[in-house]
Amino acid sequence: MESQETQSLHSQNAVFRIALGANILSWLILAFYLINFTGDIQSVVQNWPLQMPPDIFQQVIAWSSLLSKPLFGAFYFFILQGVSQLLYVGLDIYLDLTDTGEEIEETEE
Repeated sequence: MESQETQSLHSQNAVFRIALGANILSWLILAFYLINFTGDIQSVVQNWPLQMPPDIFQQVIAWSSLLSKPLFGAFYFFILQGVSQLLYVGLDIYLDLTDTGEEIEETEE
């Protein structure tokens, strides 16, 4: 009867793998967005007078479009890092709640 109470519906290894996958994916997405941003900056620098629109408002739109790429990359990075950390915290809480009290029994002896 006691063994049925301690069984859970998840595997700790699966939670670790999902958290690790989210962590790796976050770094890959950040690297992809930074590489893409670097290519865009290089293109703008090489064709500086040709690509920039003459109107100030259009220039602001062009720069905001260019600078939005690393911001989106950072946003996805932080979201996936948060998911990874929440999985680890949730697993720690679960392990603390399901502690069998073996440490208490050892200290009483």
